[in-house]
Amino acid sequence: MTESHSFFEKIESHFTSELPFVCFAKNGQLKAYLQVDEQVHTIEDFQVEGFVFCPFSNSESKIIFPSNHCKVISSEVQPIEFSKSELKFEESNIDRIRHEALVSKAIETIKSSEIKKIVCSRKLKVRVKIDPIQVFQRLASQYSKAYSYCWYHPKVGIWLGATPEQFIFLDRNRLETVALAGTIDASKFEEPKWTAKEIEEQQMVTDFIVKGLESNTQNINISKTESIKAGQLWHLKTRISAEIEIENLDQIISDLHPTSAVCGLPKHAAEQFIITNEHYDRQFYTGFLGEMHLKQEQLRHRRSKDQEQMAIKSIKRVSDLYVNLRCMQAFEDHVEIYVGGGVTKDSDPKAEYEETVAKSQTLLSIL
Repeated sequence: MTESHSFFEKIESHFTSELPFVCFAKNGQLKAYLQVDEQVHTIEDFQVEGFVFCPFSNSESKIIFPSNHCKVISSEVQPIEFSKSELKFEESNIDRIRHEALVSKAIETIKSSEIKKIVCSRKLKVRVKIDPIQVFQRLASQYSKAYSYCWYHPKVGIWLGATPEQFIFLDRNRLETVALAGTIDASKFEEPKWTAKEIEEQQMVTDFIVKGLESNTQNINISKTESIKAGQLWHLKTRISAEIEIENLDQIISDLHPTSAVCGLPKHAAEQFIITNEHYDRQFYTGFLGEMHLKQEQLRHRRSKDQEQMAIKSIKRVSDLYVNLRCMQAFEDHVEIYVGGGVTKDSDPKAEYEETVAKSQTLLSIL
């Protein structure tokens, strides 16, 4: 029995027992938190250790699988062969009309108010019954550069995704994040040709993050913006880092979430538009998930008085959080795929709808 096979057997057993778990893949590595009780553990602050699953709205419950209530297992991703989905999914014209109307209203609001950007989203209902663990294996194999996951709690539901966007990486007091915006269908363009609209949108996201960090961090560093490929999509990406005091982490998360990449600018005005006009609950879509304050052992080398080299072990804490994009919720006889895009004054409703169609292929192709 391979290590990977044993890993998934343990998850299958946990799932069959209707116990909460999350399994995730990053950089070829698999890891899972298997919670030993059925309780829904929630948190008020981010000073606790475990795997967090947080919703779009800061007013809703933030769920954690606490480390001291979990068995943690790991393995390596094994590439698997599978046929790309030939699932014939055609949306009704009503879906297109509704989303284009939402985008048109967002554009009108932007032109007549202080709002500069609104992220408009929708969900696609696909009649298909899935095996969530099998789908996760496909995600991990197909999207090796993304953060793929399968999250389950019998009292909350099943969520899966393959997100390209880091929210926060915290190594002791060094925080890293990214500004990710702009989307071009990579199947149509071998190299992206960015328009003024996409470049402006990316700069808005970068400026929002920097402003959110300024009051609670030091030594902010901003990288050069680059084009990256995530699945069949091109994005613009800027890396941002800073030094923080750990007691400021809660305020930093509050200032940054939801980011302008998933909500808009100014944040509160854009969020109010979304709540009023999207007419559905995003739940955990555009929230964030990942490990908080994970203990990691490291070796440091130094020389003793007689010049012999000594290895000294120390413990550091690392948090690794991702924005919940390219995700779906699984039900008994269907799945609901969540997709969206940033709208500015220069947006085109038809193009915005087509962007959501392109984004949906990340998950449709592996069902």
